[in-house]
Amino acid sequence: MRVIVDISHPSQVHFFKNLILRFRKNKDKVVITARGKDVTLDLLKKLNLKYVCLSHQTGGIFSMARELVLRYILMWKIVRRFKPDILIAETGVTIGLIGSLLGIPRIVEEDTEHAKLQRMLGLPFVSIVMTGLGYLGNHGKRERKFKGVWVQSYLNPGYFTPDASVLTDAGIDIDYPFIVVRMVSWSAVHDTGLHGYTEKQYLEIIKKISKHGRVIISSEGVLPRSMAEYKNPVSPEKVHHLLAFAKLYIGEGATMAAEAAVLGTPAIFCNPLPLGYLKAMEKDYELLYNCDNFEAGFEIAEKLLNTDNLKEIWRQRRQKLLNESEDINEFMYRIASQMVNQ
Repeated sequence: MRVIVDISHPSQVHFFKNLILRFRKNKDKVVITARGKDVTLDLLKKLNLKYVCLSHQTGGIFSMARELVLRYILMWKIVRRFKPDILIAETGVTIGLIGSLLGIPRIVEEDTEHAKLQRMLGLPFVSIVMTGLGYLGNHGKRERKFKGVWVQSYLNPGYFTPDASVLTDAGIDIDYPFIVVRMVSWSAVHDTGLHGYTEKQYLEIIKKISKHGRVIISSEGVLPRSMAEYKNPVSPEKVHHLLAFAKLYIGEGATMAAEAAVLGTPAIFCNPLPLGYLKAMEKDYELLYNCDNFEAGFEIAEKLLNTDNLKEIWRQRRQKLLNESEDINEFMYRIASQMVNQ
């Protein structure tokens, strides 16, 4: 097969990396196209995944529109030159229209039901929509459901083993409890109308949480000087080792909440965005909690941090999820192979 995988967000680097390796193991030809957003390109470099950068994230509706046009033009040229058998992405914004015009099968993984603009631009033009646990939408005959949560594609035991030396090398004492706090930039299109806390509000929350252990902040943006001491010392491509050994995760980031939970760490998602897979992880497996803000999240955190054998409870809940899930990379590879061989 000849495959193009389009990556536009840091989380997608992790999501697709094992699928890319699966293709290459089968001697398939893969081209990675990427968008310069946050640490996306850095992650690709550190994982030794060669890529073609189509564009860089910009601010404002008109700038984003110009960026999208640029992505269409460059993707069109790459597709015409490489002649892929299939196009794969998460949102499908870039590959959907191009693949539709050129008659190339398009597969996307969909999990952000609230991302209305991206879904409007991408989903009408794709061939197959892959969805997982708890997805709230319905795509009829085009939909293919996998068993599990999409972050399991890189965090299941077969793909990831937590390494305590990563933390000790970064100056973190794993024998002393620590809590990971995630702050997002609220700059994504689907975040329109939403915003985070003020610096003072964040500091008040951190002060409360610090009573239960060291606070380590993972932030999309640059931390203010008042929070510099809490900055995460672990590099982005190794952050999952940090989550695996944490006593608790609390934050605004959905992906990191799911990652922590899948690794067996209690997770609290403090964000009003409705995400089906996080709701299902709470309802079906009790691996995380969904709440609208940090205040509500901290009340939950206090109860959890005072619970005996907390990590063992979560280990058992995690095992239930693992037992009821499938290998998502093999699922995606199988779907792609079927599409090409039709």
